[in-house]
Formats: sequence, structure tokens, C-alpha cells
Amino acid sequence: MFRNLTSDLPDFKNASFAPGLNIVVAKRTIAARRQDSRNAVGKSSFIRVLDFLLGADARPDHPLRRPELADAYFETELELGSGVVRVRRTGSDPGHVEVDGVSMRNTIWRQRLGEQLFSLSGSASEPSFRSLLAFYLRDVHNGAFEKATEVHRKQSASASHSAMAYLFGLDLSLLEQAKDIANAEKSLKELRKAANDPVLGMTLGKAQDIEAQIRTLSIQVANLEREISEFKVVDQYSLHRAKADELSRIIRKLNDSLVMEERRLGDVDTSIAQESETQPDHSYVQQMYDQLQITLPDGVIRRFDEVAAFHMSVVENRRRYLQSERATLLESLNVKREELSRADSERSEVMRILEAGGALETYKELQLELVQVRSRIGELQQRRETIDKWENANRHLQLRSAEMELRFSMDLDDRRSQIDDIAQLYSSYAYEIYGSGRPASLSVEPSRTGYTFVPTIGGDRSQGVKSMALFCFDLTMAVTAKRNGRGPDFLVHDSHLYSDVEGRQMASALTLAANVAEREGMQYIVTLNSDDLKKAQDEGFYVNFHECALFTDQYENGGLFGIRFN
Repeated sequence: MFRNLTSDLPDFKNASFAPGLNIVVAKRTIAARRQDSRNAVGKSSFIRVLDFLLGADARPDHPLRRPELADAYFETELELGSGVVRVRRTGSDPGHVEVDGVSMRNTIWRQRLGEQLFSLSGSASEPSFRSLLAFYLRDVHNGAFEKATEVHRKQSASASHSAMAYLFGLDLSLLEQAKDIANAEKSLKELRKAANDPVLGMTLGKAQDIEAQIRTLSIQVANLEREISEFKVVDQYSLHRAKADELSRIIRKLNDSLVMEERRLGDVDTSIAQESETQPDHSYVQQMYDQLQITLPDGVIRRFDEVAAFHMSVVENRRRYLQSERATLLESLNVKREELSRADSERSEVMRILEAGGALETYKELQLELVQVRSRIGELQQRRETIDKWENANRHLQLRSAEMELRFSMDLDDRRSQIDDIAQLYSSYAYEIYGSGRPASLSVEPSRTGYTFVPTIGGDRSQGVKSMALFCFDLTMAVTAKRNGRGPDFLVHDSHLYSDVEGRQMASALTLAANVAEREGMQYIVTLNSDDLKKAQDEGFYVNFHECALFTDQYENGGLFGIRFN
């Protein structure tokens, strides 16, 4: 139990605690201004100071490390084991705690608290001290009042399962095995994700797609192997290839020349045929003059004969020229046709040699391509084997998970009496608040990851009912853990728990907390606004309680720390 809470801040609101019900009251003052609010008087900070003295992390954004508070010390007297210890800590040196005047590292202080408050032995299967304490000092800033079975928005399921299983006295060894399976599944998932990332590694793909690629490439390998086995390397392949190209150029040139000369021969033959036609007769001139009864002189007639003889001489000379040209073309054509025949025969022989085999470079390229395709097949086979192993591992993990769920179920069956006692305790607490109008239950169900706790209060699912379900769960947990020697004798709640609770249920809950604390030898500490307290008292809350501290909404020094800061 806590004895007190003090600080060297001049206007700090010191607190004293007693067994049973302790209420920190935030009171509205008559002189308070309209803009003053009790939401900033320090009710939540009060709980964070207690948590700070019990080894909480004090990161740079922690309120006790603010410049206005960092040099102040905070102190509490705490019943621990068979004695009382004085604990002091300051925000300027968050890594150390002073216990009974002796400075020690905060990690050592946590270990000691874990041993004496929760009977932790340091076993690897046990939850951490801080994960357990978080259920006793819920931090509203972490969303700890949103769900009964969670104390942090970012808390993993395995962490909360482990803490609750320990506090309710369930089998931690089963949880450790389930955690190993969960870690293996997570690692397998992350590894596969990384392998499928084109930046981090190869893309694995699907097994059926890889199998199709392997079959296609295997056919390509068979074709390459057959081509290589039948391949003949031709000596001086490049020279033969060049010779074939040169002969092809010669053949194209000869064909072009033959076409041109054959056209010329055709033109010569046409000219010779024209020259062989009948030459013009000059007698028609004589006839025309006779008809006109004009007698041509002898000299003119002789002139016509000379012209005709000259013309015949020219025609004969042209004919002999054309005949000579034709003979030359025929000879040239014959020569070129013989050259074309020889070139075509030679090229055919070279092409036969080339078609019978290939170059050494080509042979090497075929072998290199074969190596590359085989390497690709090997890579695909490795990927397929990896996928097969992962799928087998995944099936194996799924089987183990199903087996774990069965083992959790069997374990709960073996603990039926223990589970019934826990459920009965929860239901009795809910009955004290709501009576028979709202049936309530706390079931513990098996899952693949551990024990799943499901606290419910029937009927309206308003926030106020949810808050009371959380209250009953925490009270059940604290009482069960204390009875089993696995938890401390205190429980602390922030006023946020009661902000949506009706006055009658608040009166019942506070009365229940006082009675349970007295009966179980415990200490229940709660922060409340004065009007909420009055609302509960108006609805029948008559139990005596210890007012351990009083805050006001006076702007200057009414809050917990006695100073104001933004």
C-alpha cells in the first residue's frame, strides 16, 4: 500500500493514504474564474507521479521532465514486503531512483518491485513488471480506459494475454509456446514479403507459374542440346562466308550487265530489220513531171541516180556496222553467261559447305545460351523449393496453432473450477452495481494465441456500462492476483473511468470498492471531481472514505504541482 506522496515543490498538494477507499478530490472553488477547469488540475498527473515512482519510463515528453518540474524531487512511502520503503526520484535524472537513501538504477528498482509486488522470479516466460503494473495504474493518455483487456493502444495481443494470464493464475508455459508459433509465423510472413520485394530480393511468384516456366525452358534446353550435338564446325567459316557474299555481288553485277546488253541486242536487231526494208524509189518524181508534160533535163536525171547510189552505199555501211555490233554483243553475252554460270556454281558449293556446318563462334554462342538457360532453370527450381518449404512451414505452423488452441481449451477445461470462481467474482461485482437487470459474465475462451478474456455486462452498450465492465474486470483481477500472491494490495483509477457513469452506478461502484478493499485488505485510490462525488452521495454513497488529497481549480496554485504551465 501507499503511505504518502510528497514533493519539494512549494505548493505541491501532498497526499496521505490509508487502507480501504482513498479519494483524491478536485473541487470547484467559489472564486474560480469561468475559464478555469478541473480537467487541468492534475488528477491524471497525480497517477503519473505514482507511476513515475514505481519505475515508469520517463521519456523527454514526460510531464515530470518539463523545465518547470525537472529539478523537483517526488517521494512516496510504500509498504513493500514486511516493511516500508521511501522512494525518491527526479525528472532531471530519470535513469536512477533513490530507495531509502540509496541510489540505484531504475532497471534494478523495477526488478525489485517485480519480485515483491508480483512475485516475479525473472523467468523468460513471465511478463514484465511494467506490463503487469499498467493494469493497476491505467494511463488515460495511452488509451488505457478504452478496453478492459488492454492498457495501451499499441499493445500487442501477446503482451496483454501474458499479463492477464499471470494475474489470473493461468498456464504461462502454454502462452510461451503460442508466442513462439506466433513469432515464427510473423518471421515467415516478413521473410516472404522481403523475398517478394524486387528491391530486397527476387520475386518468388506462384508455384504453378514457376513450374510452367521450368517446363518451357526444359524444352528449350532439349532443342539446344540437339542443335549442338548435330552442329559441325566449318574451318575458315568467316572466309567462306565472305566468299559467298563476294560471289553474290558478282552474280548480281553480271545479271545487271546481261539485262542491259540483251536490251542493246534487241535494239540492234530492230535496226537491222529496218535497214533491210525496200529503199525509196525516185521514179515517182519522173512520173509526176511526165504528167505535167515537163521534160526533165538529162543532168537532173543523172543526179537522181548518183544520189540513189550514194544512199545505197550509206545503207550498206550502216548494215555492216550493225552486224558487227550484233556479233560483238552476242560474244559478250556468251562470255558473261559463262561467267555467271561459273560464279553461281562456285557460290552453290560455298553455300553447301556453310549449310553443312557453322562457325566456331556460333557453336560457342549455342553452348553459352545452353548454360544460361540451365542456370535459369536452376534458379527457378530453387525458388520453387523455397515456396514449397514455406508452404509446408506455413501448413505446419497452422497445424501447430490449431493444436495450441486445442491445448488451451483442454487447459481451461481442467481449470473449470478456477475459471468459474473468477467468473462468479466478476458477476457478483456487476450485480452489486446493476442488480439483476443486467446479466454479466467474464468468460475465458481459448484461441490460437492464448487465453482471451471477455468481460461483458448485458443490456445497453453505452460508455458508462463499458466503464463499469472495466471497473469490475480490474477489481476481479486485483482481488484474484492478491489472493494468489501474484499482485499488490492496491488499485488506482483515474476520474475518466467515471465521467460517463450515472450517479446511482457510481455510488454502487464506490461502495463496492470500499467494501472489497476492506474485506480483502486492499487499498483503492481514485481521483474524482467534487460534483461527481456529490452526485454519488446523493444517490446513496454513504461509506466513509479517506480524502487523501484536495485539488482546486484556482488558476495560480490550485492544481497538483501548485504551478501553471502550458
